[in-house]
Amino acid sequence: MVSESQLQAAAVVGVVLLLVGGIGYIMMVASVDEGDRGVKKAQGAVTGEVLDPGWHFPLVPFYHSVEYIEIRPQTYTMSGDVHDGDVDQEDAVDFRSADQQHVGADITVRYSIVEDEVVEFHREWNTIEQYEQRLLRPETIDTVAREASALNATEANSDTGRALLSDIITDALREESPSYVDIESVQVRDIHFDPSFERALEEVEIASQEADAERTRAQGDADAERIRAEGEADALREVQEALTEENLALEQIRAYDEGTVFVTDGGTPVILDPDTASATDGDPEPENETDD
Repeated sequence: MVSESQLQAAAVVGVVLLLVGGIGYIMMVASVDEGDRGVKKAQGAVTGEVLDPGWHFPLVPFYHSVEYIEIRPQTYTMSGDVHDGDVDQEDAVDFRSADQQHVGADITVRYSIVEDEVVEFHREWNTIEQYEQRLLRPETIDTVAREASALNATEANSDTGRALLSDIITDALREESPSYVDIESVQVRDIHFDPSFERALEEVEIASQEADAERTRAQGDADAERIRAEGEADALREVQEALTEENLALEQIRAYDEGTVFVTDGGTPVILDPDTASATDGDPEPENETDD
């Protein structure tokens, strides 16, 4: 007859075996999430087998292992904002501009690992973090320091300057990165200046705005003066025209009084000198000769 102590011992052994079996089963299964690929290794060496999303069984515990590589688009940001970048500190890319100003650039790199080449990526870089720290980050910093120094501070902060820097960094990263890393784009998100230089820029901007306002006021005054002068000229012209018509009317009245107004066939009065008019009246009309 089985004693109570033996039953308890059997129960403990059963629980232990169940736990060991469960742990062993878990260690024999690899689960790959969507957007990832698994690189299978045997005793730490890459086997060349790539595991697609899903469950994979069996793996030999302590012999096989799986390295997970994310193939979704990645972003790596270097920023002066401690809450915005990939490191927990101010991490803007610093450089000296052509006019010797201290400038910081916030930069975001977008890239992805080519799906069919995750094995090669893992062999060379092991993890995405290693690639970012060993190539992407230092190459970006070196490129900015080398190329951005040709720009003045204000040029670097312009749309054209940012686009130029983005293109230069993109080309440099594509040239240095292996074929299984796809550099999609580089964005220069913001440009930071030394506080004293920023104050100087603000003063220049304020002065420029005040000058624009003064030019606008001056132009408005000039336009008002021109309109006033044109109005006065129009009024004077109307007065002169009125005076001319009035003088002509007075001359006509005076001529009527003197009896020296002649009317042409068209009905327009013609004023003649009185002497001329008298001489015209005294000329004998030519006689018409008739044949007897």
